[in-house]
Amino acid sequence: MPIGTGIRIIAVLGVSAFLAARGQAPNENQFQALLKQGFALHQQAQFSEAIPVLEHARRLEPNDYFANLLLGIDLLRTGKANEALACLELAARVKPGEETPEDYLGEAQASLGQYAQAAEAYHQAMQRSHNSGESLETWAGFALERFRQIGESLRASEAGVATVRRLQETATKPSTMITCPEPIPALERKLAADPPPTDAHMQTAYRLSICYAVEAGNAAQLLQANNNNEATLHRLRGDMLLRLKQDPASAEEEYRKAIALHPGDPALLARLGEAQLATGDTEAAKQSAHAALAIDPHRPEALRTLAFLAMSNRDYDQALPWLRQLAAESPDDRKVQVELGRALAQTGESAEALRYLAPALDAGYPDEKGALHALEARVLRDLGREEEAAKASAEARRLSDAFQSRSKDNGKEDADK
Repeated sequence: MPIGTGIRIIAVLGVSAFLAARGQAPNENQFQALLKQGFALHQQAQFSEAIPVLEHARRLEPNDYFANLLLGIDLLRTGKANEALACLELAARVKPGEETPEDYLGEAQASLGQYAQAAEAYHQAMQRSHNSGESLETWAGFALERFRQIGESLRASEAGVATVRRLQETATKPSTMITCPEPIPALERKLAADPPPTDAHMQTAYRLSICYAVEAGNAAQLLQANNNNEATLHRLRGDMLLRLKQDPASAEEEYRKAIALHPGDPALLARLGEAQLATGDTEAAKQSAHAALAIDPHRPEALRTLAFLAMSNRDYDQALPWLRQLAAESPDDRKVQVELGRALAQTGESAEALRYLAPALDAGYPDEKGALHALEARVLRDLGREEEAAKASAEARRLSDAFQSRSKDNGKEDADK
């Protein structure tokens, strides 16, 4: 959800209006003063400063809708998604007709890797709002981001790369030719229950990605028909072009049109950086990412862009702060953990590198060529753990030999055709 969305919704009421509407409470004057102060800091995007003020207000009135909503948003904006959940869940219960808590709840759950629950929260927001433009925009944004995430995770194996190619071919077909076979939450649970690199995982990943593409397309059509917000439409078109159509140059044009209407929007600047990176304009991508982070230091797209650029240039010291922040704010993103482990290994931080590499590999992170196990072996040797290093080296050789054997077999099959 755009950084100002919750602020805009609440600001429509006016501070004094919503304070008056909430009724009497213990320590009323103190509560209202704290809530007003917290809201003012929230409006100025001073989220860290707002949190202790809003926490104090919430202690005075634990079930107040606005105290919980504002605190949940500010915790989320400062990378504390796990702490934000309880506040947002309570706000959603207190006002079951409001879409805003569900939208932010979906964002928090997605950042924690709880994708099935996130999808359910976004659907709840759309139901509560009768498909408002804002709920459609946030749902489409989530669907396109999950499409990207799944594709990114698949690229770690040859079978996954083949699945990505299949997805890209399907995504270019007319929307009337693509259907979603199952509810997205059910497919998300299947994907989590059957980790890679099994054939079942690849098939579920493919079907789930198709569903997200379909949902994003449906939301875009509804927005096009019912929404007069040109900036929103340009952003969504850009996302569709970047994520689904693999057309970053056209996506960049759409993002620039949106930025012309909403200058300084960190989400748009971060997306622009992604598109510029995909077109090969690395210097412009870096500038756009830095501009986004100057406004919102927690934009994951901007952090990913800067981390990727630094890792590509083998500037591991530069990559570390971006990767550390991504790992802290998206603790279930195995790819981020692996990249952070690689950067730490390259900078001599062997013990910390192992803390990120080992859990990812133990959880089945794809390593078809054995390179990650070889890196793990090197780190273990640096730590003097020779026996474990020997096992990791043996696994690296096994994986490498198996990959080379498959490559030779595939080459023979191609030659026989």
